[in-house]
Amino acid sequence: MLKVQSLRTFAISGRDITASEKFYTEVLGGTVTRRIEPNPEELAKDKFGEIDFQVGNFQVHVFDTSKKPREGVPHHTLNFTYQAKEQSLRELEELGASVKGVREHRDGKGYSLYVLDPDGNRWELSFEP
Repeated sequence: MLKVQSLRTFAISGRDITASEKFYTEVLGGTVTRRIEPNPEELAKDKFGEIDFQVGNFQVHVFDTSKKPREGVPHHTLNFTYQAKEQSLRELEELGASVKGVREHRDGKGYSLYVLDPDGNRWELSFEP
């Protein structure tokens, strides 16, 4: 059975990444945990800049959308009790949810499934052992 363990991240757009950094560090007291600064070649391949912040017990991922919107943002991530991907897909299908994407985690230890709620809000369901 799918069981939410915790909120993991909010992934949002930032039209002014410098102002976003100031807000999340100075106003909310967060700390920068990662920066992604794509080179010109990566930018040409639709890679986006990103700053990730630890804010309390979850992270905020702010994507630099100063030039154009990023597909799939905003979305929010929930951590789930780990189970095999095929089992998660089967359970979601049985519950009538439509999986809109599957992604293996960068470290190779888990995966994420993307679903939409009835109003079209995107959720990332993260499964890590």
